[in-house]
Amino acid sequence: MEPLPHRYDVEIEWEGTEVALVTAWPRPPIPGGPPPEFGGKDRWWSPEHLLLSSLGLCFWTTFQAIAAQARVPVVSWQSHVRATLDRTEDGIAFTSFVLHAALLVAPADVARAEQLAEKAKKHCLISAALKAPVELELTVGAAEPATV
Repeated sequence: MEPLPHRYDVEIEWEGTEVALVTAWPRPPIPGGPPPEFGGKDRWWSPEHLLLSSLGLCFWTTFQAIAAQARVPVVSWQSHVRATLDRTEDGIAFTSFVLHAALLVAPADVARAEQLAEKAKKHCLISAALKAPVELELTVGAAEPATV
C-alpha cells in the first residue's frame, strides 16, 4: 500500500447531450445520468447505482486483502447490493443498504472466512462513509477439495 494520504479525482463532463461522461483518467469513461425513477434512462449509470457499486466493490477488495493477509484462499465470490431510497425528516435519502455476499472457501476455512468478512465490513471505507447502516448478509460455503 502507498503511504497515506491518498487522493482521487473524478471528472464529470456534460455538453448539452442527454448523458454526462464520468472519467477518472486513464480509465475508460462511464456514461452517467439520473436513474429512470428521476426521469433518466436505464442504459447509463446513475449516481445511485455507482454508489451501490462502490459499496460492493469496496467490501470485496477489503475482504480480498484481509483474506490474503490471513492466508485464506477464496475459490469464488458473488455479491449483490440493495438499497432503499425514501423520504426522511431531512429529505430524500438512503435509509438502508443490504450487502449480500456468497463465497466459497476450503471447508477448513469457513468459520475463519465468516470472521474475516465481519472485519472487512468494519474496515470498508465506503461503508464507513455512509450515513445509513450497512447490513451484511453472508453465505460462506465449503468448496470441493479439488477446487481449493
